[in-house]
Amino acid sequence: MERGTMPFLDLHWYLPFLQGLGFGLLAMAFHEAAHIVTALVLGVKVKKIGLAWKGMYTVREPGTPKKNLLISLAGPMMNLALFLLWPWSRIFRLANMVCVVANLLPVDGSDGARVRTCWRQMHGKDLPD
Repeated sequence: MERGTMPFLDLHWYLPFLQGLGFGLLAMAFHEAAHIVTALVLGVKVKKIGLAWKGMYTVREPGTPKKNLLISLAGPMMNLALFLLWPWSRIFRLANMVCVVANLLPVDGSDGARVRTCWRQMHGKDLPD
């Protein structure tokens, strides 16, 4: 780089960030598509698809605990499949692994919390909080 130039204008510096952002959004889109397709296959109506500060989301009619469990697992399982089977981009694979881990954590509003709730409803068993 020449002396006197502004390093923040050197765009190749931003490329890894932009790739990560783009592949992260693509991983989220596959994740939500898996939820939507699974809901439709199981006969659960999807009411709304949106984007919020923490990512994409879907709103659907309530289903049975078993259907809700399958729908909740569909997104993370799609990301896990892409992580395991996608040989072309390590960044895309990493974005999918992040989606798997982040969504399976039993945090309020996550797929992991919904899976835990559905499991409790189906089996009447107490799982640790």
